[in-house]
Amino acid sequence: MKNTIIPSSKVLMALALGLSAHSAHAVLLNPGDNLALPGTTVAAEPQLAGTVLVDELIPFAFGTISGQVQQRIVRSSLDGTLDFYWRVMSDPNSTAGIGSFRLGDFVSPQYNANWRSDGVGVHAPDQAHRFTGSGNSVNFLFNGAGLLGNESSRFFFFDTTATNYTKTAFFDLTGTGAGGPISASFAAYSPSTVPVPAAVWLLGSGLVGLIGVARRTKA
Repeated sequence: MKNTIIPSSKVLMALALGLSAHSAHAVLLNPGDNLALPGTTVAAEPQLAGTVLVDELIPFAFGTISGQVQQRIVRSSLDGTLDFYWRVMSDPNSTAGIGSFRLGDFVSPQYNANWRSDGVGVHAPDQAHRFTGSGNSVNFLFNGAGLLGNESSRFFFFDTTATNYTKTAFFDLTGTGAGGPISASFAAYSPSTVPVPAAVWLLGSGLVGLIGVARRTKA
């Protein structure tokens, strides 16, 4: 039997292909897309690791459903950008399923959606649907029976290129089935473009004034 020697470059290439096959990266949502979310981990996407800037619990109740939504903002320790997370937790006394988490006025250059399989929770959203039109609304869908009483979802998120945030978006939840109940709307976070601080403008105008004075003095 002959021993086959595989060049090291081919071994490395095979390893790289194997790793990429097991890495489920965020799904880019374009307007009108209704796509399955594969789930991911920090090991697959190291940029998801970082510092928690915001961590809030928001109670909700509608129909025979009650619980809490946890919303979180994480600044990546790799590149300083922000990831926006949500997790839905249904109370033990809820007697109907939660069918969707609906996010509106979330403005981002790109909509990279997924959920974390390496965190808490048991039920991941099956799909994400980005609406046409303004394109700033997205539904995370819990198909089938939905998120039932005493169940909590996995953290689902948008991996963004933003470095600042504002609280100008909103979310609500729906029950399962056509014509199911809808919750009230709650404030949510969204990427923000922060203008140049006023102090910088003042410094710039001051420098321009000094230059003008210097020119008049020379004249």
